[in-house]
Amino acid sequence: MKKLIYLAGCLLLLGASSCESFLEETPQSNLTPENSFKTEGDWNSTLTAAYGALQNITAGFEAKYAITLGEFGTDEVKPIDLGWAAYAELHYYTFSPSHVFLDNHYTLCYDGIKRCNIVIDMPAEAPVSGQARNLMIAQAKFVRALLYFDLVRMYGGVPLWTSASVDKEQIMKPRSSAEAVYQTIIQDLQEAASILPASWEASTDKGRATSLAANALLGRVQLQRGNPAEALTALNQVYGKFHLYDNYADIFSPDHKNEEYENIFEVQFKHSGKWGEEGSLQHSYWGPRNIPGSTTAFGGWGGFGPSQYLYDSYDKDFDGATVTNDRRKEDFFWTEYAGIPQTPPAIKKFWDSKYGNEIENDDLNFIYIRYADVLLMRAEALNAVDDQTDAKYDCINEVRARAGLRLITKQDKLSKQAFADAILLERLKELCCEHLRRFDLIRFGKLIDQVKAAYPDDNIGIKDYHVLYPIPQSAMDANDAITENNPGY
Repeated sequence: MKKLIYLAGCLLLLGASSCESFLEETPQSNLTPENSFKTEGDWNSTLTAAYGALQNITAGFEAKYAITLGEFGTDEVKPIDLGWAAYAELHYYTFSPSHVFLDNHYTLCYDGIKRCNIVIDMPAEAPVSGQARNLMIAQAKFVRALLYFDLVRMYGGVPLWTSASVDKEQIMKPRSSAEAVYQTIIQDLQEAASILPASWEASTDKGRATSLAANALLGRVQLQRGNPAEALTALNQVYGKFHLYDNYADIFSPDHKNEEYENIFEVQFKHSGKWGEEGSLQHSYWGPRNIPGSTTAFGGWGGFGPSQYLYDSYDKDFDGATVTNDRRKEDFFWTEYAGIPQTPPAIKKFWDSKYGNEIENDDLNFIYIRYADVLLMRAEALNAVDDQTDAKYDCINEVRARAGLRLITKQDKLSKQAFADAILLERLKELCCEHLRRFDLIRFGKLIDQVKAAYPDDNIGIKDYHVLYPIPQSAMDANDAITENNPGY
């Protein structure tokens, strides 16, 4: 006898009629076996609920768990409120498997995976057939791959649930190896890329996963896994298909949602009033602080800020030369807002001027992957495979040119390692606060060195084993098949 497994709360139906836009569907009710899966619209709502899970690991109300786990403890971001133990433990590397953010992040990822598995395991008798069925399953595989990627790069090997319906005895499942998890991710993305369109024609479908998004994410996955040649194969499918905005503000502006110009995949949010269920929290976390008349004393919360190391990085180039014209320093940061000094600077990237400092009220999508990232990843992969053409220079220079920096050429006579260091620095400046830095530093083998360089006086307790977080204690307590944690915990 098989049993359909749901996480607490089951699935959220993003209930909307079939004529409504994918971008306008909103949470309405709980999905149960008794009231669901009767029409194609029910299955589409289930798929939209799977997409909705991405809000919780990017910029939704629960997203502080993913943000802090990807940004704190790096050279890029320092929590402003170190009086909160949850923040301080991540910054100083004194956390344990019982850290509440680990528990929440782990649970949220598996919640989304279970939503995806229901769509992927769509029974033959379901009222969805042909291309519509294939497209639904391909999208669910893209989302599942993204969620498993978040898990494996944070915790290493984790339990692999790839079916919505499992035998009772299989509920207690041991950790699969990291390699097995990566293979599942890669297979999901390859299958998604082979089925999904490069762009959705209907305006109501904009924001769904595409073949280009699947290949861009596959490139990111292969780089993190240490396979630059395979990463290059995937990234070449995306190269030349997008552009860079002239103005940095256009990347994140609500006025340019889902334009598919620079941004390749966006997690959908929309303004829905104070404490609304659909608004992004990006400006609340990153924005200016202590603004009179705002909804809190922090002008949002303003709990996260750039490290001094990040802010100062815009003044030095890869070769140590002084830089005075990097446009990103002014476009990404505020040192003063409404006459109020911001120390440390506030992040300007994720600011929705229309809705200001209201909590969970901005209209910003979360930009999960964009073309500037693809260019830098492609430069990284080309360098790693010892490509002797000018291709890697072309990629990094497209990003640098927009920032107003001089071009890097063969005449600079950079070694392979020096070019890699230049890429890592460029990623810091271009992609700061986009949930990538921890994984970049780990991939480049620089996590410990960079953290110590950024905070020489903070007595950071980082060790080699901290490249992985521990499996949350709550997950081990709930699953007898997980018998060992990661080394060091």
